[in-house]
Formats: sequence, C-alpha cells, structure tokens
Amino acid sequence: MKAALGLVLTLSACVGTSTTPTNRDAVPAAVWDRVPASTPLEELLQGPDGCFWYLRHGPLETVWVPVRDGETIPVCDPPRPRPDDV
Repeated sequence: MKAALGLVLTLSACVGTSTTPTNRDAVPAAVWDRVPASTPLEELLQGPDGCFWYLRHGPLETVWVPVRDGETIPVCDPPRPRPDDV
C-alpha cells in the first residue's frame, strides 16, 4: 500500500499544474486567423522553429502538440511554404 501511494505521489509530481495563459497580444493576428476554432488556445507558445504549439491535456498525459491549420499545415511565423508552393 505504501509503495503504491509513493508511486502515485512520484508520478503526480511529473505533471505540471501551473501554466501561463496565452497573451493574445504576443501572437500575430495572421496566426490567430489560421488556427482552427477547435484548437484549445489557453496555453499556446511559439517554439524555436517559429511554429506554434498548444498544450493538450489527455486522460493519461499532457503533451505539447503543433498547431495546424484546416489543411493540416503547421502554423508558423513567418509562415512556411505550403507543399504545393514548392
């Protein structure tokens, strides 16, 4: 029983509970226009590659997921060329 409790407490320490809400002023308007309405944007950040990521809270894990537009192209600033533009 004590081992199970210790395991639960150890694993719960791995999950970050404090996050910073997205500052809409820090994200270009062109980015907001490309993000699908179904994307949860409470926690959004721009990665070193220039693309935007959001925090998805699943039943088993919390992971950063790339924001993709309606055509499944990553949303980046500056925008990346689309595959048909190459």
